[in-house]
Amino acid sequence: MNDFSPLRDIPILIGSFFVLTAAVGVLRFPDLYTRLHASSKLVTLGSAGIFLGAALELTEAAAFTRLAAILLFQFLTTPLSAYLIAQAAYLRALPPRLSGPDEWNQLGRHPQPGDEPPREDPAG
Repeated sequence: MNDFSPLRDIPILIGSFFVLTAAVGVLRFPDLYTRLHASSKLVTLGSAGIFLGAALELTEAAAFTRLAAILLFQFLTTPLSAYLIAQAAYLRALPPRLSGPDEWNQLGRHPQPGDEPPREDPAG
């Protein structure tokens, strides 16, 4: 009983590898930001491989169209939702595990009434 179809099975195996890598990344990465990156990017790529393999096996055009619509919806919503979650965590001052300061050196800190704007050096 050999039901190996390379056209179907290779994209599914590659997609499964990406999903497995995302699971390992979520377990091993140290903070929310890197875990979000692993889960959103790799699961999106992995599901693309799995959906592609399933779509190549199906013969009906309606099933292929539904899988393409699901994949398009996932490609549009998953990175956007990961970005919004990361932005909310950043604005709530959830610190990432960095060796130095963050990109804006603020960590989501809102300006306080007594804060002074940074002064520029007139000497250049």
